[in-house]
Amino acid sequence: MFKWRAFLETLLVALVGVAIFSLIHIPLPWLIGSLVTVAVWSVSTQRELHWPFLFRKIAMVLLGYLIGTSFTKETLVEMGDHVPSMIAVTVLTIMFSLLMGAVFSKLTGLDLPSCMIGSVPGGLSQIMALLDEIKGLNPTIITFLQTMRVMVIVIAVPIVTVYLVGGDPGAMASAAGDSGSGAGWLRLPVYTYVLYPLLMVAGAWLFGRLRVPAALLLGPMVLTIVLNVTGLPAPALPVSFIDLAQLFIGVHIGLQMKPRELPNWKKIMVYTFVTIVVLVLFGFGLGYGLAALYKLTYSTAFLSTAPGGMVEMGLTAAAVGGNVSVVTSYQLFRLLVIMLFVPFFFKWLAGRYNGKR
Repeated sequence: MFKWRAFLETLLVALVGVAIFSLIHIPLPWLIGSLVTVAVWSVSTQRELHWPFLFRKIAMVLLGYLIGTSFTKETLVEMGDHVPSMIAVTVLTIMFSLLMGAVFSKLTGLDLPSCMIGSVPGGLSQIMALLDEIKGLNPTIITFLQTMRVMVIVIAVPIVTVYLVGGDPGAMASAAGDSGSGAGWLRLPVYTYVLYPLLMVAGAWLFGRLRVPAALLLGPMVLTIVLNVTGLPAPALPVSFIDLAQLFIGVHIGLQMKPRELPNWKKIMVYTFVTIVVLVLFGFGLGYGLAALYKLTYSTAFLSTAPGGMVEMGLTAAAVGGNVSVVTSYQLFRLLVIMLFVPFFFKWLAGRYNGKR
């Protein structure tokens, strides 16, 4: 049975957050505003809120299309030059994340494997999928650490990018206006209004069947890239759809915050925040090097190396005028490395750790 009252309460709280963050000119108000207010309301009131998981799936498909429109033949060729730095940034980020996880375990006394896997920036849903493969992990710790990291980064990185690095907070609306997204869609045959959504959903379904990580995002993204490369029309996504996707994702992340499930949660929150800030600063340091190496804008370089998720950083890049294809490529490369190779390390670590207990 659908929980209408809980859903409407969640929606109202989220929209209040959007309004407040819009008034005080915080970047990505639909994402950050909904995330913060829902998280604060949920934790402080302990009320039962509800948000359909279908909304997150819709948002992922929309953002997959959005990111795919930024890739062209030229950008794909250009990304070949970035492979060595992708490898270096990914290895350094993973190693530093594991170190922070070990430090966090030492400070809190929580089990080492769960703290380390909770600190790896591989995307919340993708990391949580590893729980089915690796025994002896604490899902509460991992969910909390991953959620806190995503929340802090989603809130802090856009603000830093806009106000300290010089990103353009109105880039998304400007880009949509310049490209004539509405006119672009109006020039297409009427049947494409049904065909394109069906193609995006089919791409997500196919990638899911193939067990590709982040299938809901990558399926539509790859199909949209194919449209771009083959010369078929792929008009920009209207800003209203992007705002809706931000709202769906912001509320979903905000509802994951459940610190009271941890022992001594207030102390753990402080340690978590400190280690995440250190991890973000490390990512910014890598971003400086990347910007100098490839003559990228600082906003693009920072978002490429930030230990966030592909969805959140790609969306931020679109919002502040960064190079979405570069940012997504770095984030995607790290995600694939983490999903393909890191589970073997954690299986070994969890087995060794549990064997000593």
